[in-house]
Amino acid sequence: MLLEKLVPINSDNHKEFQTLFEVIGQRLDSQGWIQLFTLWTLTVSGIVLTMDLGDRYIYWEWGGWSTGLAKLGITTIFFNFVLRPRRMWSLGDKVLSNKELASHVFIGLGLIGFGWFDPTAFLDIKSSAPYDAPLSQSYVDTLYSLLGILPYATSFASCALIFQFKLKLNLENRVWSVVSWEQKLKFLSLSIFLMSITIILGIALDDPVVSTAGAVSIPFAIIALIWPSHVRHLQRARFYPLFIFAMFLCVRAPWFLIPLAILFFSIRTVNYLRYGIVHPSFGVDFLDEHKQV
Repeated sequence: MLLEKLVPINSDNHKEFQTLFEVIGQRLDSQGWIQLFTLWTLTVSGIVLTMDLGDRYIYWEWGGWSTGLAKLGITTIFFNFVLRPRRMWSLGDKVLSNKELASHVFIGLGLIGFGWFDPTAFLDIKSSAPYDAPLSQSYVDTLYSLLGILPYATSFASCALIFQFKLKLNLENRVWSVVSWEQKLKFLSLSIFLMSITIILGIALDDPVVSTAGAVSIPFAIIALIWPSHVRHLQRARFYPLFIFAMFLCVRAPWFLIPLAILFFSIRTVNYLRYGIVHPSFGVDFLDEHKQV
């Protein structure tokens, strides 16, 4: 991270920035900005599904970016004024009950459906169909596309189970640890099972995005399950599947890279100037390994 070179930890410049960014960081925490990675990815999953309905081989399509960004804006407003204030979304903040976990999956399903719903795209598909094609076929294609939401929902449920293990940061040592490994076998096994269902459904529905992303993501939960308990395995299992799915979506909707990059680098800049840690990050903690549990 370039900022580490420009403003080293414990330098006078870092200490000067720390007070200001502590205030900014508290604001970002209270508004749950880091949760937007998940919410945006769910919404764009639906958008990409609709794109696939129009062209099975669509790739690197910049068209529709304005509608896509508008939907991300609506999702953000919905999160800030409904989900967060009413405590309907607390994934990663605490261990969720079965009822809370189900409600999060239901909300995730709704976000995917919101991204998927695009009357203009459906009309374009219908108008581009051959003149002799039966009208009922367009409805069948639309329903088939709607069914494609299922593997994205199961993938989200799989990833949500990893967040049942709460992480905490030791501010003095700048080291992460797991609050409790209780029910490790249950949560991780179920996560692996749901991601396996995602892969199977993705193949059955001929969706290369979700099936391939699921196949690339599943080893992280497997490693966290069979390897000795260590915080770095959970760090990878929490961050990388979300990152992988987002990047696969960007293959078809590259405009999504822009809001993702802005959010990613904004939050990690604030966290570095506030705590002296690089978070979120592609790496994991390796320093003082004997202290990490």
